[in-house]
This record gives sequence, C-alpha cells and structure tokens, in this order.
Amino acid sequence: MKTITRAGYTLALCCSMLLGSCGGTNDENAANEMQDETVPNPGAEDVEGMTNPNTPGKQAGEGELDEDDVDAEMTGPRIGGNEMLPSQKIVENISANNDLSVLMGALRQAGLVRTLNGTGPYTVFAPRNGAFEDLPNGTLEDLMQPENKQRLANLLNNHVVAGKLTAADLTDGTTLKTASGKQLSVTQKGNEVMVNGARVVQADVVSSNGVIHIVEDVLATEK
Repeated sequence: MKTITRAGYTLALCCSMLLGSCGGTNDENAANEMQDETVPNPGAEDVEGMTNPNTPGKQAGEGELDEDDVDAEMTGPRIGGNEMLPSQKIVENISANNDLSVLMGALRQAGLVRTLNGTGPYTVFAPRNGAFEDLPNGTLEDLMQPENKQRLANLLNNHVVAGKLTAADLTDGTTLKTASGKQLSVTQKGNEVMVNGARVVQADVVSSNGVIHIVEDVLATEK
C-alpha cells in the first residue's frame, strides 16, 4: 500500500513539473509573438516614403524642359567662369566664358541660341565684353530692345560663318561669307590675324559643333 501511495505521489509530482514546463514555453512564445508584432518591418518606412509608379505626383515627363523652352542659361551645368571644352557646343562654351557674357545675352535676345545649338558646324567670331562697351553710347541698349530683335540678329549673324574654320584656314587675303550674307576679310601681320580689322585675341576654341575665335571688336556695326 505504501508502495502504491509513493508511486502516486511521484506520478503527481512529474505531471506538475511537466505542466509547469509547458506553461513557461507558451508564455515565452506569446511574448515572442507580441514582440514580432511591435517591431517594424526593416526598411518599411523607407519604402513608404519612396515614389513609385502608382504614387500620385509628377507624371512622366512633367517638369522636364521641352526643346522649345530651353534657355541659353540651361544648356549645361558649366555656366560662366568655367573652362571651355571641345565636348561642349558653341553656346555652352560661350556661356562658360565670363568675358563673353554680353555676347551670350545678345544671342539670347536675338533668338540665335537654337541655331548655334544645331549640328553645324559653325565658325563664330565672338566679340568679348569690351568690344560691346566700345560701341557708341546707346547702341547696344537700342539693339537689345524687343522691337529691334531682327536688327540685332543681323548684326550677330555677321559673326557667324558656315563650316569649321580653324586658325590655319584664316590666311591673309581670305574672304568669308557670313550668315547675314556679308563678307569678312582676313588679313595677317606676323602672328596677328585680323578679321574685318578686329584682332583675334584667342583662336581655335574647339567645340563639338564648330569653333570659336574671340575677337577684340564687333565686326560690323549699323551706320
């Protein structure tokens, strides 16, 4: 009888320990499940903040510049005071030279930016700022008025020649026909090259669609 009683106590004790062990495991599992629910999904906040094709907002192409809206100041990241590079177009290289800022403004006002952004090639005799400052008082201001846009364009076209002419092509006695239909005469004295009497102060600024020669004077002015 005593043996049966002891066996019963032993069995009861084992069951109690087994139940206690199982209860502890359930509590831990429950705690783990609660923790999984409270911890955010890694990267979820980043994904929610990202724009996706279904997110309301800018449509495809919205905010992008149409070719007709491109301004001379937006032709490239290198604007003003930066190096002129062969990989850039004529307009970009003019924009990159602070000493050609007046010419850049005049080209913009005359509506010639699109032309000089074309495939070309073109040769441009670019007057530096001092050349425009040397014009008679009020000349540039008058040409920059909206009603005189065509007159300004005619003047600037006198600085543009079709084709890519380097310094080696600007030999003494050469005659060039400009985009305005006028003639430019090239003279050479020693190492100096003159175009319509204006000295070339920097030659062969090679661009992807032509070449620029910087001159010290405006080549032709209206009488």
